Amino acid sequence: MLRITGGYLAGRTISSLPGENTRPPLTRVRESVANILRPYIEEAVVLDLFAGTGSFSFELLSRGAQFAVLIDKSPKAVQVLRKNAAKLDVEDMVEIIRADALQMIDRFKRAGNRFDIIIVAPPYFTGLDQETMTRLGSGELLSPGGIVLLQQSRKETFNEKYGDLILKKTYRYGETRISTYILDE
Repeated sequence: MLRITGGYLAGRTISSLPGENTRPPLTRVRESVANILRPYIEEAVVLDLFAGTGSFSFELLSRGAQFAVLIDKSPKAVQVLRKNAAKLDVEDMVEIIRADALQMIDRFKRAGNRFDIIIVAPPYFTGLDQETMTRLGSGELLSPGGIVLLQQSRKETFNEKYGDLILKKTYRYGETRISTYILDE
């Protein structure tokens, strides 16, 4: 069980996925990410790619985000996401989509969707981190003043620039690296 660390849902628990294919972020990483994103959260629309348990999105909704779109291609992950949304009574604040994150990026671009916070937390060492950031590099999905958050292993490669997205800051928590990107003005 994972516990929401702050906001109006603080202390409530959400379910995790069984097995080792999904690794929910550690409590201190989730709490730190919420603190890093604090200036962007109020009334934000969040896109959570590779959502897994949804712990990042539920943390942000608890702290004032308006809505979250959670994408995961795993049927088990989608089942857990729906269960967690119901358990927290936030079904009206989320859209849960079972789909490939990269395909959804392209679909959202075509539809003209924009998000205030985009979370990229793919499975480690799959190359999905680089491919996703490259696709997001046009900046088309990011609202003006928005932010992209990338979670990786410290051993994975990251760039200071992906198209129109430039590195704002990097943080390290044990083996986890969190990098934030904003649109290059």
